[in-house]
Amino acid sequence: MVIKVCLNGGRTKREHAGIPVTLDEVIADIHVVRKLGVQHFHVHLRDSEGMETFENRLLAPQMRILRQRFPDIKIGLSSNLFNGMTPERRYRNIREWEFRPDYISVNLSEPGSVELWNLLKNKGIKPEAGIWSLNDAEIFVKHKLDLFCERVLIEMFFEEEEEAIRQANQISDIIAEHNHSLEQVHHGEGINTWAVIDNALSQDYGVRIGLEDTLVLRNGVRASGNVELYRELKMGQAAF
Repeated sequence: MVIKVCLNGGRTKREHAGIPVTLDEVIADIHVVRKLGVQHFHVHLRDSEGMETFENRLLAPQMRILRQRFPDIKIGLSSNLFNGMTPERRYRNIREWEFRPDYISVNLSEPGSVELWNLLKNKGIKPEAGIWSLNDAEIFVKHKLDLFCERVLIEMFFEEEEEAIRQANQISDIIAEHNHSLEQVHHGEGINTWAVIDNALSQDYGVRIGLEDTLVLRNGVRASGNVELYRELKMGQAAF
């Protein structure tokens, strides 16, 4: 079962002082969390101004350093359409990559996702399917994306915990019926993160935690950082 730590997302230090933005900060967080046994990381790498980027000239050197520092872990990148990024520009940028992350997350709700999926297949980079809705699950099944797929990431953004759990279970059932051997990782957003995680753990599915998804612990208290969020997850996991 995969437990993945999502270090930063598109967040800034205005939201939380512990958000790792620079490469040195990302390295420092990975170093500490890895010591706790984590092998899977999801990171949004930035340019010198702290903005997300897909440019090869900026990402390739950072990925090379991360590979050198952490050769024994899995590092995945995002392909989200941030800050007005268009599907066409994203496609052109990623087509120029001269490096290969262990996987790249592709949100099927975003335009150009299937085209990007095919590009990644040609480059030998396995996508992780970001599924936010039943419609996304239908796209995944219709295009038989499981034939070249790292795993399915079931992502719930509902504030209402019951609705988040209900839809997570529905999507999970659709994916399992289509391909029961495909690995699933579940996560929520904000305070509902913990309900989604507990629901997934009770069914032996993988989970994701980190400052990208939530800034608070189970009791709603602000977390100090990614390490505390991971430790909170492990304490809850012991109950299942």
